Amino acid sequence: MLTLTRRVGETIYIGDHITVTVYDKLRYHLMLAVLAPPGVHLGFGGNRMRAVALPDGMGFYLLILLDRDAFTVGEARVSVRFKPSFLGVATLRAQQVRVSIDAPRSIEVHREEIYARKLLDAGGRLPPISVPEWLRRANLSVSCRAAA
Repeated sequence: MLTLTRRVGETIYIGDHITVTVYDKLRYHLMLAVLAPPGVHLGFGGNRMRAVALPDGMGFYLLILLDRDAFTVGEARVSVRFKPSFLGVATLRAQQVRVSIDAPRSIEVHREEIYARKLLDAGGRLPPISVPEWLRRANLSVSCRAAA
């Protein structure tokens, strides 16, 4: 089992195709955004979740978790640990969240910055837009339409 600490907006790569991004942290809740290929399923609470299909064919999941909640994505089991807090929103989002990934040894797990370095060293390209930026743009367009 690998345990990494992440803050809001930071990502973990499971293999080459699955990303888990800490999207937001509220007092007792943590929001995670998961991007996975169409053949990879996400299980939470004994149920198989349905993904939102993105234009590029990837499946998108937005999970709201409590401390010590866990879910499975593909062959990996992901669990989160964080301290609930009553501090201000800026302080909440700056706090670290522990994300533990239990995956077979054949699946590589990387922090965002390590994965980017690995891609660049291999001659690959980084994605044109990050998950947190994509979510921010999607929420901005929805909120603008709702306000009109």
